[in-house]
Amino acid sequence: MLTRIGDNIAFYRKQKGMTQEQLGELLNVSGQAVSKWEKGGVPDVYLLPKIAEIFEVSIDYLFGCRKEISEITKEEMLNNLFEYSLYNCFHNKDKFVQFDFLFEAIWSIQCAYLGNEELLDYNEIIEKYKDNPQITSQIINDEGTTYLTLIKDFPFFCAVADSPGISSKLLQENNFCEFFSIFAKDYGFKAIIFTQIAGDYNKYTDKAIAEKIGITENEFAKVCPHLVKYGFLQEDVLLLEGNEVRIYHACSNPEIRPMLIMAYQFINASQCFVNFMSHRTKPYLT
Repeated sequence: MLTRIGDNIAFYRKQKGMTQEQLGELLNVSGQAVSKWEKGGVPDVYLLPKIAEIFEVSIDYLFGCRKEISEITKEEMLNNLFEYSLYNCFHNKDKFVQFDFLFEAIWSIQCAYLGNEELLDYNEIIEKYKDNPQITSQIINDEGTTYLTLIKDFPFFCAVADSPGISSKLLQENNFCEFFSIFAKDYGFKAIIFTQIAGDYNKYTDKAIAEKIGITENEFAKVCPHLVKYGFLQEDVLLLEGNEVRIYHACSNPEIRPMLIMAYQFINASQCFVNFMSHRTKPYLT
């Protein structure tokens, strides 16, 4: 990094592909003024924040006070990432899309961890493999597993960190068989999908739900207690003319999507990896 502010303005201007006149227009000064700075002059103090904003750097960077990467602490890096995200989320700068940035940040970390010599353009990778159903970037080691898909219409990321109690907690669960048995039946799967698309404000009788799903009332009766037990349906009992009528409304749950996504990955097991690293020496379940 060059030490004179004029040299750094020229450096960042060229990185942005701007002429001196274009930068001057953004700052409401002449191109000659920009030329003067780059030859050794110094901008007025009130312009420094605007110049830094245009170049998307800190004022320290303009003055050549950038730290070497080896000097940046983890806390500084995380704080900078936090502040950048917080600022953009609240100011909606350049139509900042939170999840787009999240995936790009994850991709950058994955590339670095995998030892890539340069950062591959995230959007170019997605466009290149847009017609492939499973393109992934995955890291597996004894600390856990990460999984990032690079498909435009099927984006997801998951990270599972190993902990001493994760296996025991999962393997001691007694309701897995009952829970997954709902999905194993065609009418049970249809019922669960209905709960996720029906909307949380509509109320239905058991007959109405069966008709909407396209199953029999008897089939719905088999899965209904499980749907209530696991929070897919909420049940209310009304007393109408001395008779009890059970009314249900669907409860959408965002966790259903990652569960179906992982099932999809198993069913369509042929995968293509952009990046893959496996240094794991211990089993996934112990």
